[in-house]
Amino acid sequence: MSSINLGNITSKFHEGLGTTVRLNRLASHWHPGEVYTFDHLYQEISPSSTQNLALIVAELVQRGFLEKLVRVESPTGGGIKDFPSVEDVPERIYDFHSDREIEVQPDNLRILFKVRHGG
Repeated sequence: MSSINLGNITSKFHEGLGTTVRLNRLASHWHPGEVYTFDHLYQEISPSSTQNLALIVAELVQRGFLEKLVRVESPTGGGIKDFPSVEDVPERIYDFHSDREIEVQPDNLRILFKVRHGG
């Protein structure tokens, strides 16, 4: 991905050169399968607003650089399973961390962005 300049994405949302440089730097170190939270992306890229980051991330997902996923996490800590959308998450799931079935609550869900192609 290091050969791709993602400035056309950041400039689309009126972000400055600093945001472009930080996004390109982060993307150049991406490895397939790595996952990031929205907060982590915000800290790394430092865009002008969370709204602009949401637009940038949506564009990265649309172009196939990132994949949005919903992770069900155990109340005791650790991921249980990833799903493509909230609609795909079952009401109950086996939590192998605690060796019991749990009812999935909103607090158990985490939105993540998985790298599809490496830098």
